[in-house]
Amino acid sequence: MWSFLFPLVAAATTEKQPMSPPLSYVALGDSLAAGIQSDSSQGLGYSDYLAQKLESIDYLGAFTKSFAVPGYTSNDVREGLKQPQQVQAIAEADIVTISVGANDFLKVWKENPEHLQDPNVTSALFAKLGENYTNIVKTIHKINPSSKVYIMGYYNAFYAYPEAEQQNLVALMHKINQLIESVTRAEGQTFVPTFSLIEKNYPVYLPNPENIHPGSEGYKVITSAFWEAMKEELPVTIKRIAGKDRYETAIAISQEGWEASDIVVLARGDTFPDALAGAPLAHLLDAPILLTKPNELLESVSTELHRLNAKKVYVLGGPGALAEEHIFKELERLGYTPIRVAGKDRYETAVRIAEKMEAEALGSSKTAIVANGSKYPDALSAASYAAETGTAIYLTKAESVPEITKTALAEMNRTLLIGGPTAISEKAAQTMPNTTRYAGVDRYQTSVTVTRELNPSSKVFLATGETFADALTGSVLAAKWDYSFLLVPPHHLHDSIETVAEEMDVFRFTILGGEGAINPAYEKQLTKFRP
Repeated sequence: MWSFLFPLVAAATTEKQPMSPPLSYVALGDSLAAGIQSDSSQGLGYSDYLAQKLESIDYLGAFTKSFAVPGYTSNDVREGLKQPQQVQAIAEADIVTISVGANDFLKVWKENPEHLQDPNVTSALFAKLGENYTNIVKTIHKINPSSKVYIMGYYNAFYAYPEAEQQNLVALMHKINQLIESVTRAEGQTFVPTFSLIEKNYPVYLPNPENIHPGSEGYKVITSAFWEAMKEELPVTIKRIAGKDRYETAIAISQEGWEASDIVVLARGDTFPDALAGAPLAHLLDAPILLTKPNELLESVSTELHRLNAKKVYVLGGPGALAEEHIFKELERLGYTPIRVAGKDRYETAVRIAEKMEAEALGSSKTAIVANGSKYPDALSAASYAAETGTAIYLTKAESVPEITKTALAEMNRTLLIGGPTAISEKAAQTMPNTTRYAGVDRYQTSVTVTRELNPSSKVFLATGETFADALTGSVLAAKWDYSFLLVPPHHLHDSIETVAEEMDVFRFTILGGEGAINPAYEKQLTKFRP
């Protein structure tokens, strides 16, 4: 029924990507809602940027600005609400934005500017504007009582005019804003002021002094005003992906993210070294990571391989990690093509994974991520970012860099160190090219630092920092869905995690693992980020 709207949501990478709640957004009004630019061309306005904001957190179900028309007055918007198409759109809208009213006066000013000096004329104009606005808001409420309406106040579009002429126009604009705000609040809706925001930098926000329309930066700052008002009304959504153990949770993550996959990455589920560097390779191959026991291909894993219709299985680690007879040969017997990616130890395995990434991508990144190979949290904190950016993860010892790692890093232009000096010493760091360190006082603050500085998002995956498995398998899905990733304590929110979640305006939390991994109290704790 929304076929006449302008869809902005790109096709999801998987049908199971969470899209609830799908909000419908309708923009009404004048050229500002339509997106007329400072050079009078058609482009992206605040309504488009708002739609993109909603889309970025997977909240946008439908959007249209087809009812926003340059030159529209409040009377035009009022009359438009009588049209069946608009009534249908408003009836299904969760969010409505309006910017209208300035043209009621600008049309008079352009045709007979002296009329605006006549108190009788201006009084009549204000009376009509107030009547129209009241009718507009009441009509929207009558059509759809549950929709949220956000109404924009105007800025000074005449900052370059002579002072005397500008004073009268500014006074007029303030009076228009006061009237719009009064009606908006009286009807229980939200007024969005923009005057003081645009006033802070007229040349940047209104780059053409001869045109009243903003440039892209101006529209973005107007969007920020709408967003500050709007975000408090948006709900936080919390989802948990879990199985009865780490093996079943990995399968649940696979089922959530992949309807099918020609390739699967298989790792040992009871210990971490060979799998730490696997997330970027899995994401590059668009493959889930599954876990199994070192000497047994679990029946549930075999069932999932069949569901995915897999052809190849990349086995991470040597025969000591995943046995040749019980894993590799069993995969062959079942009709899959196993490809072992392994070295003599965890450090060489990480290098071999990086080489496989280079071969698959037909080229290499010149940035490397380096983490301590004896401790999993730092590598896992960066796994989602590494996967999303196609950056290989290399492993090192705390006080010295293994020769095979040092040789691989010699080809790099930049090194991202994950963890503090106790994880990777300054002495070891000095042997690496162009290093930047991302660290906190513990594993949780390191995770926060990586997320804040490298991979911020309004959507976050949470996995326990006490074990490696859920974070490893979930990091690939986080990258696939463009989510940030945080390691968390199993029973309570770490203060630094709470802080960064508030900073990033997180609206979507996906918890990985069952209640034994992350306590069910988390769901309640996370809801406090919004009313």
